[in-house]
Amino acid sequence: MKPFVNNIAGRSCPAWTRASALRALTLLAVSTTGSFAQDLPAAATILDRYVQVTGGRAAYEQHTTEVLTGVIEFPAQGLHGKLTRYAMAPDKEYSLVELEALGKMESGVHSGVPWEKSAVLGPRIKAGEEKEQSIREARFNGPIEWRTIYATVETAGVATINGDECYEIILSPAKGNPEHQFYSRKTGLLVRTTMTASSQMGELQVEANVSQYKTFGGILFPTHLEQKAAGQQIIITVESVGVNEAIPAETFEPPPDVAAMIRKQIAAAEEKL
Repeated sequence: MKPFVNNIAGRSCPAWTRASALRALTLLAVSTTGSFAQDLPAAATILDRYVQVTGGRAAYEQHTTEVLTGVIEFPAQGLHGKLTRYAMAPDKEYSLVELEALGKMESGVHSGVPWEKSAVLGPRIKAGEEKEQSIREARFNGPIEWRTIYATVETAGVATINGDECYEIILSPAKGNPEHQFYSRKTGLLVRTTMTASSQMGELQVEANVSQYKTFGGILFPTHLEQKAAGQQIIITVESVGVNEAIPAETFEPPPDVAAMIRKQIAAAEEKL
């Protein structure tokens, strides 16, 4: 699954959950680390172990589409709503968040252009680091694609999270801010992700804790995410993940006003050539 700031394809990094929560947060707003005396395992070993314990590479490769549904909550405000995310290999993604009293927020990646539209803030095209971040989050099967998504990975040390001793890995993309991911030494599962995320509100420090792994289509997905960003707590509960379902091509098409903005951007870029 991608923690919406993960993939909504939340596996190696539940970016979908992290990203969706940040989008909803934007709408709402208008560990101590140690180290072992012995050598730490290589980051590649830890990331590949995650793939193995969650189902294995072959199981991931059999997935070509995913349809995720769930609930998103802002406990302090007493708000909750529905979350739906459609994903298709290699990089098609469309997400819909429907929050009570605030309307809906749509987002996706079309022809390599990340976009977003909400009832409150209207349509927009993402740029800069926020664009690069969204493209990374739209990458299907992130856990087995980490070598493509990130330029470097390294094991930074060990952290104890809720009594669970975890390896901390720093994943750095070719462009943009690095992510810190924490994997349980005991189970090999992802426990937490922290990062500086770009959003319409500016840069935000984000902490996303994931748990309650369940099997869908032969792969373990984290189904509970608790995220902290900009002083807000956001909870996402995954209810279902449909695997290899037929998704109509038009599902990934942006709304007409967004499509017009994308055409205008492409035309402007071509004029500069």
